[in-house]
Amino acid sequence: MVALGLLLARIGYGELEAFDAAVPEWTVMLLLTGGLLVAMLGVTGMLGLLGWLPRVGER
Repeated sequence: MVALGLLLARIGYGELEAFDAAVPEWTVMLLLTGGLLVAMLGVTGMLGLLGWLPRVGER
């Protein structure tokens, strides 16, 4: 999920740099914000899974 989010954000950023394309501005903004949101949700999910790991050295 993190990689997918970063890929979406990168596509949006690429369209922002090449703004002479026929892509509307709201599509670029949707790709950027949606991609970063998906990546953030993926990181949050991975951190939640790390809570299930037993900690070494604690009693």
